[in-house]
Amino acid sequence: MVSNWKRSPFASYYNRGSGAECKVRIDGSKIVLSYEQHDGLTIWEGEEVAPGHFKLTCARKSGRATLHRMPGEDLIDGYWTEGPNEGMWRIQLKDK
Repeated sequence: MVSNWKRSPFASYYNRGSGAECKVRIDGSKIVLSYEQHDGLTIWEGEEVAPGHFKLTCARKSGRATLHRMPGEDLIDGYWTEGPNEGMWRIQLKDK
């Protein structure tokens, strides 16, 4: 069976890199992402819902997000919302 979507809207985001850094910890099916901003520490926590696919929440900012990681890759990317704000994120996983 073939599925065909003819009027699917999309958005494109371009960023040369903000220079911001975050900490990412994946422990089994759990993921924690944290970073400092001008208003303090932000922590996102979530669960793996399928291999390499995570759903996260951020209680401090009423946030919801997704992150996806292809097998063997050092990049995770996805979508986030914080109240009325929304965006895409891409994180390159590095040890240091």
